[in-house]
Amino acid sequence: MNRTGKYTVVRACNDHGAITLREYPRNGTLYVVEYDDPDVEDELSSLDAGSVVELDLRRAGRRGNAWCAESARPVDPV
Repeated sequence: MNRTGKYTVVRACNDHGAITLREYPRNGTLYVVEYDDPDVEDELSSLDAGSVVELDLRRAGRRGNAWCAESARPVDPV
């Protein structure tokens, strides 16, 4: 399962490389726990809570609400 959309950072990247996101502007919560590329991980690791980012995601294995980030593009707040 793949998805693309805008997400708000709820909790910045932790010591284990996981980041908590909320669908923007909806309220579904998801967790990015894997990254396709070190550059994508660096991009997401640098974001603070409240930042908005557009992501291409795919499900990370069979884990419930865990995702792998394939690409990340920061979104300027309006």
